[in-house]
Amino acid sequence: MSVGELFITYRDQIPEGVGFKFHGLAHILFLIGIAAFIVTFYRLYKRAGLRTRRRMRIGVAAAIVLMEAAKQIIVAALGVYTWDLLPLHLCGMSIFLIAIHAAYPNKAVGEILYSLSIPGAVSALLFADWTMYPILNIFCLQSFFIHMLELTYPFMLLGTGEIRPSVKRLWVPSLYLLVTVPIIYHLNHALDTNFFFINESSPGSPMALLETFLGNPGYVFGTIGILVFIWIVMYAPIVIMHRRRKKKRAGAKIAS
Repeated sequence: MSVGELFITYRDQIPEGVGFKFHGLAHILFLIGIAAFIVTFYRLYKRAGLRTRRRMRIGVAAAIVLMEAAKQIIVAALGVYTWDLLPLHLCGMSIFLIAIHAAYPNKAVGEILYSLSIPGAVSALLFADWTMYPILNIFCLQSFFIHMLELTYPFMLLGTGEIRPSVKRLWVPSLYLLVTVPIIYHLNHALDTNFFFINESSPGSPMALLETFLGNPGYVFGTIGILVFIWIVMYAPIVIMHRRRKKKRAGAKIAS
């Protein structure tokens, strides 16, 4: 197949051996480019006025929604649509959460974006499961760019304090998982899908390594342990900073 034909070819019709190498040069360059984009957008957002920030939030959210909608339309037009294309993975559901937060900013959704969407998008980019595609493929590019924006949105709001993570609100993402995971589990069995990678681990990811040692469904419980560890890493600096501020305030009161 020519480069032009491969550009709009879906994964099931991609010939073997034409995909980009997992953690190869192209993959690493994309990750570096994504990091540079996030830092740049973060700085622009932080310097912007309130009206511009609102436009940037809505713009990023709209871009994410439109990219996913375009993917759905293109796959349907190609006649290769399957149930597993529904945006019901953790990152897929982040699309809706970001859209909600952009329209109606609130602490609960902000907490989920920080505690689940960021780790989910980082994991997706580091352990990309779309390596069967060549880089110059619309579905490959869409996967990179949509996860990039899913990281950009919460990071730019963290810099301005519009998202303020709190250990006291960790019950929100915990409840979110307690509600969604059982639903997704039963949906997977009904549709023969693998949303949230509950039925099978993602190849090349830490989940696959856990499955080797813990089996299936043992790796699911191992994944919960990894998530708890990630939360400790993400929230420990926040707790430490909060305690330091408290001590400074207490010291200032005593001094006055």
